[in-house]
Amino acid sequence: MEAEEWDQWRNNPVTTWVMAALDKAASAQREGWIAATWDAGGCDPLLLATLRTRADAYRALSEIALDDVRKMHDSTD
Repeated sequence: MEAEEWDQWRNNPVTTWVMAALDKAASAQREGWIAATWDAGGCDPLLLATLRTRADAYRALSEIALDDVRKMHDSTD
């Protein structure tokens, strides 16, 4: 995949819609932690780790760069 094709894909309305959903999902993980701690009074470290891991994964997907995908693709050949 060339940079021009990548840019077309990234700027496609469907792609931007999906990436926006991933960003919202990442933010929702933080809101989940606030609801569990501030609102409900809990403090479960496992829940925090789970929510942070999910948020990191969502953000990593939405921020992925062409070079990162190329490296992953090439390493599986």
